[in-house]
Amino acid sequence: MDKSKTLAFLRSCLLLGLVAMAGVAAAASIEDGHEEQFPNRHRYTKIGSDGSTLDKAARLGVGAGNWVCSIDEETGLMWEIKTSDGGLRDRNHTYTPYDSNPKTNGGWIGYRDTRSGNCDRTQMHEASCNTESYINALNASRLCGHADWRLPTIPELVAIAGESSSSPDADVALPNTAEGWYWTGVSKVGHAVYSRVILLPPRGRAYFYDGSYMVRAVRDGRTD
Repeated sequence: MDKSKTLAFLRSCLLLGLVAMAGVAAAASIEDGHEEQFPNRHRYTKIGSDGSTLDKAARLGVGAGNWVCSIDEETGLMWEIKTSDGGLRDRNHTYTPYDSNPKTNGGWIGYRDTRSGNCDRTQMHEASCNTESYINALNASRLCGHADWRLPTIPELVAIAGESSSSPDADVALPNTAEGWYWTGVSKVGHAVYSRVILLPPRGRAYFYDGSYMVRAVRDGRTD
């Protein structure tokens, strides 16, 4: 096995190990009857592509007047809503973990290449399906009128988990959520620094890919 294939294999093993640890913890919390960790609150506001507040009757879509983002009224966080059109925000797209910013990566950059993941590579820097490229593309598009989107923290994603559903018609903050693992930002536990994943929806099926997983972007509040 040549050097590049060996490194790719080791990266995949590491990521699968991290996913397995996160999966065990998430599954245990539900099977032990702790579903209250994932409350369904129905306290959210629908936001349009230009950042305007929409009526409760607004439908999902990408056009003017369509529901594109949600504000969780309990936390004030704004979340992206996924599409099913194969475009930038398609719900089935996956990305490798990558953060080149030393101020946020904790010394763990992750990795990127032009083969892993499944996304619209035409909108990704150097055609690489990685988390940094996705967030940068999302900010460049000024989704819902803002350019300060980021990966969520573990507590943020866990807190909104009960408001996610695979159904596009569900009365939750995050409908049309593909089942699987979602990346969070880099965090530190003990001496280990790396990105972790959370299973959405809470009872969703855990699909394993090539070390690339899905992203649900978030931003702080209503202003940049």
